[in-house]
Amino acid sequence: MISPVESACRRQPVKDVSAETNVLIGSWEKVSGLKCSEVYPNVIEFSANGIYQTQSEVTSATMAWDAGTYAVDRQIVTISNTQEVSKHYRFVIKKEMVTFEDDQGCKFPYRRM
Repeated sequence: MISPVESACRRQPVKDVSAETNVLIGSWEKVSGLKCSEVYPNVIEFSANGIYQTQSEVTSATMAWDAGTYAVDRQIVTISNTQEVSKHYRFVIKKEMVTFEDDQGCKFPYRRM
């Protein structure tokens, strides 16, 4: 007699993968004093809905990031600002620090708040 075998091939519930894999979600404070990092905000907050906002002191430098959308693909984040200019940045996260690198080779770290 052959006994019935119960199938263990049940599908897992669908989850919002973007929220789980988006390590940038949250608020970050810049800790770099490098000249090349002056065009990046003092504080940036990445939301789960793909929107970011920034805070900075008033300076004569035009900010590269002000507010807009972002998308993460592995170690690359694409950030679009209010001028609808999109740029790609490499990033590395170690512990509670993220270091971005722009296309000019400027590296600027932020600490999770």
